[in-house]
Amino acid sequence: MNFFARLKDFCAINFPAAYESLYRFRHGIRVEDLGEAVGIHSEIFTEHIRLRNKQDFALKVPLNFPAPPIKSRVAAVVHIFYPELADELKNLLLNIPCAVDVFISTTAPEKKSAIESVFSDFNKGNVTIKIFDNRGRDIAASFIGFKEIYQNYDVCLHIHSKKSLHAKSRLSGWRDHLYKNLLGSPEIVSGILEILSNKKVGLVFPQYFAPIRMSVNWGSNYLVTKNFLSGLGVEMDNRNLIEFPAGSMFWFKPKALAPLLDSNLTFDDFPPEQGQIDGTIAHAIERAFLFIVEAAGFSWVKVDSGEKIFGMTPILKSSSQAELTANIERARHSVLKRY
Repeated sequence: MNFFARLKDFCAINFPAAYESLYRFRHGIRVEDLGEAVGIHSEIFTEHIRLRNKQDFALKVPLNFPAPPIKSRVAAVVHIFYPELADELKNLLLNIPCAVDVFISTTAPEKKSAIESVFSDFNKGNVTIKIFDNRGRDIAASFIGFKEIYQNYDVCLHIHSKKSLHAKSRLSGWRDHLYKNLLGSPEIVSGILEILSNKKVGLVFPQYFAPIRMSVNWGSNYLVTKNFLSGLGVEMDNRNLIEFPAGSMFWFKPKALAPLLDSNLTFDDFPPEQGQIDGTIAHAIERAFLFIVEAAGFSWVKVDSGEKIFGMTPILKSSSQAELTANIERARHSVLKRY
């Protein structure tokens, strides 16, 4: 990585407000005032609506009070394309402070053998490993390959072995950021499961990794996402808020993704793997998750295990059950609302 790339990433992480201003200047972005949100207009990006930084709340995890005992039936659905990350993923899953069944997908017999060796001593629940076609990456493997399992669980984790090879230097910390905020400690997981015990919340995902924050836009995925959602009976356009679990890792209630799980998608709907970085139905579904959650009658919130520093988005700390309930209400936003 050259000096200027290192400087850009340093600024993105440590001075996000200044980095955002530079990004807007570089790309000729015009900002439309929409109150709690802004409209982003540029000659090179599809118009999109983003929350103002000061309105983009995340709930602090771990919680600042002991979470009640976990009563939910929990599953982890894990796509491991890179078996060299299997050991790291297993150790993270051991942070789930309750029984958990693990469903692992991969793409070749030799990968399955390597993963079986790593998970042979996993003692928190049953481990199922299956091989699926190398289409649709983690999305197809989890939500088509394992779609029959979700009726048996109250809460599930969707996670995968991420490397971001198309931008390895700039995004080198992204996987760690996602893993830490979803599975970084038993206390973090307990906090997320307590948030999901709120009947309104259907999906929880990490606040954006700072270097990718300004890249959260439609890319080449706007029409693909719009058409996909239309097929599920959900209408949207680029005057809806664009928010999605960038990196495609999150905790969720299966009922909140029922429209996706009940769809007639098959592996054949996804193109053969060619290292695509945008524009496929898998990328569209990643951007559709929150629309699906809201269409199913649930809300979504972000979490952050870090500490707030200058220029970052606000983190809401909860010291009691009542404060957590109030913070969930404050952190809830809607992608179905049009601006």
